[in-house]
Amino acid sequence: MFSKFVIRNVGVLRAFDTPGSPKLAQLTLFYAGNGRGKSTLTSVLRAARDGCSNTVLARQSLGNGGAAPDITLIADAGNIRFDNGKWKSKSAPIEVFDTTFIADNIYAGELTELAHDRGLFSVIIGKDGVRLATHLERFNEINRKTAAELKAAETALAEDKPADMGLDEFFALAPNPDYDKRLEDAERAVKAVQQADKIAALKQLEELPVPALPAGMAAVLASTIADIDTSARDRLLEHFTRFHLDKKAEEWIGYGLEHIHDDSCPFCGREDVDQAGMVTLYGQIFGDTYKAHLGTVRELGGEVETALGEDTRTGLTAKVETNAEAARKWGEYVRLDKPLPEMAELGPVIADAHKAAKALCDKKRASPLDKLEAEAELSEIAAKLTAATDLINAYNEAVVAINAATAKVSTAAPTNLAVAQATRDNVKKRIARHDVGVQKRVDAYFRAKKRDARARKTRTYIQKKLKDVNEASAAQYHSRVNHYLGRFGASFTISKITNSMQGNSGQVDYGLLIKGETVARGRGRQADAIPSFRNTLSAGDKTTLAFAFFLAMLDSDTGLAGKTVVVDDPLSSHDSHRRYMTVEVIKELCGRCRQMIVLSHDEHLLLDIEARCVGTPCAAFKIDFATGGQWSEASVVDLDLLCRARHIEMIDELTAYVDRNEGDHAKVVLTVRRVLETHYRRYRAYFTPDQNLGSIVKAIASEGSSHPCHRDLTQLDRCNNATCDDHHGENANTGSTRTLGPEEVRVVATDALELIGARRPASSPPASNGAAAAAAPVS
Repeated sequence: MFSKFVIRNVGVLRAFDTPGSPKLAQLTLFYAGNGRGKSTLTSVLRAARDGCSNTVLARQSLGNGGAAPDITLIADAGNIRFDNGKWKSKSAPIEVFDTTFIADNIYAGELTELAHDRGLFSVIIGKDGVRLATHLERFNEINRKTAAELKAAETALAEDKPADMGLDEFFALAPNPDYDKRLEDAERAVKAVQQADKIAALKQLEELPVPALPAGMAAVLASTIADIDTSARDRLLEHFTRFHLDKKAEEWIGYGLEHIHDDSCPFCGREDVDQAGMVTLYGQIFGDTYKAHLGTVRELGGEVETALGEDTRTGLTAKVETNAEAARKWGEYVRLDKPLPEMAELGPVIADAHKAAKALCDKKRASPLDKLEAEAELSEIAAKLTAATDLINAYNEAVVAINAATAKVSTAAPTNLAVAQATRDNVKKRIARHDVGVQKRVDAYFRAKKRDARARKTRTYIQKKLKDVNEASAAQYHSRVNHYLGRFGASFTISKITNSMQGNSGQVDYGLLIKGETVARGRGRQADAIPSFRNTLSAGDKTTLAFAFFLAMLDSDTGLAGKTVVVDDPLSSHDSHRRYMTVEVIKELCGRCRQMIVLSHDEHLLLDIEARCVGTPCAAFKIDFATGGQWSEASVVDLDLLCRARHIEMIDELTAYVDRNEGDHAKVVLTVRRVLETHYRRYRAYFTPDQNLGSIVKAIASEGSSHPCHRDLTQLDRCNNATCDDHHGENANTGSTRTLGPEEVRVVATDALELIGARRPASSPPASNGAAAAAAPVS
């Protein structure tokens, strides 16, 4: 329990110090007018409960030379200190009901916001819930931290992960030797985009022709002429033998015959070659048929040269070289899965076949009429050409494959360079998946993910526990709040309280039940045409609802017996019944809590509380401005004296002036008129509640002796005349006014006291006049 408050340099409480005797009691009452520091005191006590330094620092006294707040709350369990900008001890066992409680948990002004739902959530969940909420807040923070770490770990992998796959797929990547080939292809693709103009100039490869012997070569070699003159041939052979010309002589002579001009011999120059001789004889042997046969033999030699000769071989070599260069250039942009085979053996093989075939042709030309059977030689030549054909077929297959691959590049739609580069980079990242640095970042990600999952699991568990506690507490609150609303005579109740863990922060909601209909609280500004918390409850109803929630909170507080309960101005807009019930509730709390502190600007409420709590040690204080009117101080006050009616106080002022000469005679003159007017206005049948003294005198005089106050007329008129000048302004024409002296004022004050029956006339016994009638006013 607190025994003393010492508060310096906070708001108007520059040196607020409750007197040492009596100390604060089990029931402590503070009376204060507006602006005297009552709310500041409750804010200090709330800040002590929460250990909140900012609340105190924000209320540091202004105009006090910058003096720092200094607070000592003296308690039997140990003092609570605020010094050097912070609280020096644990939070105080205090519960505070004030406008801050209402604004934080129920509503602010005319609006209900999400913050109120969350604030009320913390009120409802109670001690166990607060502990869980504290844990939840802690794990929310931990989860935010682990989530941030996980996000950072994922961000760290952003440059490692290929853009075309997810994280899990990236983590599962295994080393793959094919990635090297894919990277080469991707590099080529990038280069192809960059050098598209060069690709456009490239040509496809040419297939090599397959070499072959002339068709019917074997038939030509074996051919002869069957109808040549045998005797003429014999003579020719004899001639050839004589001159040792052997078989080539036929070809030689046949060649010469083609060059006879004007019947002149191309061999000896003789004229008349048609005379009988060798030429003539030769012509007899070799006619047109022979010439045709010999032409076929010669054509065969030409065909062999065309098919297998040096020009053909040179052409093949040139194509091979051209294709090799084209393949090399295409290889910069396209993967050539089937490279061109080595063709170094092709030339020699064809050359050998050519040599053998040419030899057969030469042999046939030397003896055109001899049948040349060359089956073995032709088979050998065919074998060589088959080997050459196999080389060329393999080569041409590679050419077809290369041309197919290059055609895709040539005819493909243009590719964006960025896309090609991205594809290449994705392959590089696949290759680098198991690099030491990448693996280190992957491991860090999994560690962060594990910590985050553990934090989320714990947070979810605490959320569930907290929700369970809240649901149980919400049911209790629903019952207790409606209990208190019933006691206060409210015309409404609340519906079942619901809870939510939305956004990881607990919040509650409830509706109003008014005359059997449900009205939503209506978060935020609601339309005027829709019934809501704002437009269906009066200010008094809202305060009553807040007070009911506060009382329900205390009902669920198992540690209430050790706490100080502070209630600041609980009667905003309350009617007489709610006022009575408020006093009753405070009386009940006095027996349940360690200490009860009530602050109010209504001294009569405090007096009612003191009277109702008979038997409970009570101390009452008044907070008011000290001398100078800038800073507040607390002083002990007698609530009976504080609550005396103003009319009685004014009578006491007149008595003190008449009997003891106390007071200012100028103020007493005005008091005389107020006392007399208040007294006579009680005659409701004769005077209106707002009549002044002059009109009262006039009304009595007008009615005459039949008026019940007629006997008072002389004294009453004397008092009116004596005080009217002080009561009214100066004469507008003369500027003069009559002022009574102290002795005259004493006489007038005495008359007034006698008239109202507060003083018996000194020279006469009690008269049966208006003063006596005042004991029973006419209604």
